[in-house]
Amino acid sequence: MYECNVGEARQPVGSRSWQRSATEDLWKRTLAQIPTKFGQLAYLSRLRNPETERYEHHGLNAVFGEEAAEQALQTSHWEVLESFLALSLLDQRDDVERYLEASPLSVRRVLTSWEKTRAYLSFLPTQSTPAQKELFDANLQLMIRHLRSADADERPRQAP
Repeated sequence: MYECNVGEARQPVGSRSWQRSATEDLWKRTLAQIPTKFGQLAYLSRLRNPETERYEHHGLNAVFGEEAAEQALQTSHWEVLESFLALSLLDQRDDVERYLEASPLSVRRVLTSWEKTRAYLSFLPTQSTPAQKELFDANLQLMIRHLRSADADERPRQAP
């Protein structure tokens, strides 16, 4: 049997301790399972519908309602960006490297694509400030150059 008041999550009667916010649920069940901040940015950006600019997470919507889910996703996306940008440039680079190493795609291919398209900018929340966008873009461009250079250094050299 379930009890549900307007604006509350559905929950079994007598289990009020289960009740938590959509943000807590998102962090505990999903974002905590993603090992990098850059990966969290990528994940959250994929939940945003580019046509409506609204986030779509069917599980959160079903349990907490569309508005609570939207607010949780929007706030969390912003917080992850802030957290990523608060890292030192070296820590950001390490975070991005770990993200890339876990990718099923070739690191070289991803870096080449990013260099050409700057698709990583789509990972930013829509409410990012111009300064955040500029810093994120500049840092990623530096990381791409560094990672491509490191990749070139690791390739076997041909004899002359």
